[in-house]
Amino acid sequence: MSYEVYKIIHLVAIVLLFSGLIGLLTIQMSGGALAGKVKSMVFMSHGIGLVLVLISGFGLIARLGLTSGLPGWIYAKLLIWLFLGAAISIVKRKGLIGWPIFISLIAFFTIAAVLATLKPF
Repeated sequence: MSYEVYKIIHLVAIVLLFSGLIGLLTIQMSGGALAGKVKSMVFMSHGIGLVLVLISGFGLIARLGLTSGLPGWIYAKLLIWLFLGAAISIVKRKGLIGWPIFISLIAFFTIAAVLATLKPF
């Protein structure tokens, strides 16, 4: 696949991942009243987004020709990916506190975007 296709998949996957996390945070902040299909859709969105981000991210790395000797910013992005994977359980358990979790999620997505754009190290 071309670089552009990987990038589109990556961006759609980020939207899925973020909407899953924010959707669950909204459910938790509202007292967890929504259940069943809505909660399942939120968890599926998070999981599918997480897998697609990883696959398309490695596709982008290959298209950039960075297959040997990965730079440090890629390792930092992998750590952020791990955190965002675990974030679903944090949101599920501590979602009632709301705003601090929301700001943390925005911060991690922003850091990942800065790392991908600027490639600082």
